[in-house]
Amino acid sequence: MEERQIIAIEVEDKPGVLSRISTLFSRRGYNIDSLTVGHTHKKGISRFTIVVKGDKATLEQIRKQSQKLIHVLTTEDLRKEGSITREFAIVKLEYSDEASKKINELVDLYGGRMLDSTNGMLIVEFSGTEEKINKVFEDLKQFTVLESLRTGKIGMRTGL
Repeated sequence: MEERQIIAIEVEDKPGVLSRISTLFSRRGYNIDSLTVGHTHKKGISRFTIVVKGDKATLEQIRKQSQKLIHVLTTEDLRKEGSITREFAIVKLEYSDEASKKINELVDLYGGRMLDSTNGMLIVEFSGTEEKINKVFEDLKQFTVLESLRTGKIGMRTGL
């Protein structure tokens, strides 16, 4: 049965690592739903967070094969239980006197933060679970969204 899996991969910051990882997934016929890469607190180490759909056994095999790639240090499966995941979104809205009260309420409701307000446009950031960001975008449909950007997931295991 196909399900969404989140795989975290720590790698050395070296050229070609992204290509090797994405090739491993594409060779197996899996489309990556989301890919986020960022530096960690360790110098020279980055972390990939990859969301992909597939059956559990095959995705576990891909995770194990990822571990064998050059410059890959660790891999782990971030299941819902035992991990925390978040997404981030930045949205540019048309901002008028009529819409301002409702927009302000929505920003407060979802714990958003206003970043810029210029010439009748407002840029707001939101962060939270995938479900929360989905709700934000659903509620934003009542306004004129001029531009939006949404990251993929980032996540880590809870505890030690």
